[in-house]
Amino acid sequence: MNLYVASTSGNSGKTLVALGLAKIWAGQGVSVGYVKPLGKIPVVEEGGVADEDAAFLAKELGLPGPPGATCPVVITQDLMMSAYRGELSGLRERVDRAIREAAARCEVLLLGGAANLRDGIFLGLPPLDIVSAHDCRIILVDRFEAEKSMDQVLWASGVLGSRLLGVILNRVDAAQEIFVRDLVRPCFGSRGIRTYGAVPTDPLLDSVSVATLAAALSATVECEADLLDTMIERFCVGAMDVESALRVFRRMPRKAVVTGGSRADIQLAALETDTRCLVLTGGIPPNDLIRHKAEEKGVPILVCRDDTMITVERFEKLVGRLRIRESEKIARGVGLVSAHVDTAGILASLRAGRPSK
Repeated sequence: MNLYVASTSGNSGKTLVALGLAKIWAGQGVSVGYVKPLGKIPVVEEGGVADEDAAFLAKELGLPGPPGATCPVVITQDLMMSAYRGELSGLRERVDRAIREAAARCEVLLLGGAANLRDGIFLGLPPLDIVSAHDCRIILVDRFEAEKSMDQVLWASGVLGSRLLGVILNRVDAAQEIFVRDLVRPCFGSRGIRTYGAVPTDPLLDSVSVATLAAALSATVECEADLLDTMIERFCVGAMDVESALRVFRRMPRKAVVTGGSRADIQLAALETDTRCLVLTGGIPPNDLIRHKAEEKGVPILVCRDDTMITVERFEKLVGRLRIRESEKIARGVGLVSAHVDTAGILASLRAGRPSK
């Protein structure tokens, strides 16, 4: 049985859902495999090119085989240039072979979709062709954004037809939970679309470790290097007067504060509140007072050579593509899927070959 985990836009939560379904079903004795036909985040694994998300899931699920077994095609600059020149060959065969071999080893094969239902057409790998060729059922993951989501899900339903098992709404804000329950889900139901779950927004899943932040910012660690697994849920910029900064800092728990390396007054104010990391810009290290206070509070300090504006831009890009990697986030993500998604219903529908009522 093949289940394609799709979305209509990027960063919708496909990896979270695939990871949750795989771990939950595996815990119930179901043999689960995973293949991502087309990857977009190339990394080097075992001397070869792999997709970061696929490599992560393969490791978490203990899947056999080399990196190419879970992601047969990874987009690189060379691959794209070959596509422009019309020199591509064999990509579809690699994808088909990876899916067939993985499906033969398990009861349920999860296929990780690309950012949307069109990604891959340029490379001769249209998602809908792959879905059809391998008789996949589809679960649609949508990052819930009110009317935009209604349009996206209804459009996808029309395109996917009977292959669509249903939808999982992700990142549903607390203020929207009643609206989703009382209006959105019945509306989809009236149009023949089953909603298998609504996963709430969770601050931890939106967080980033100090280690990940340091790597993304190319920062040096000035103190508390043994606390780099500390998770940061939000960040703010300290570019105001101390009194204003304190008012802001007190309202923001579990944060990183980005400020100029020369702003010792702002740094000290940040350390008086629930700050998990100081990010000092301009290549200026902390003075002895700040260093001592940070060590006393257990707060790592990162120093970036870039100015504050560039550092903040890089921070924002990182937040926009956060991924589930740390063990704490993995456990939370699987727990959220278990608590808020009808995983048994999805499996039953998959086994029946059609949506269950």
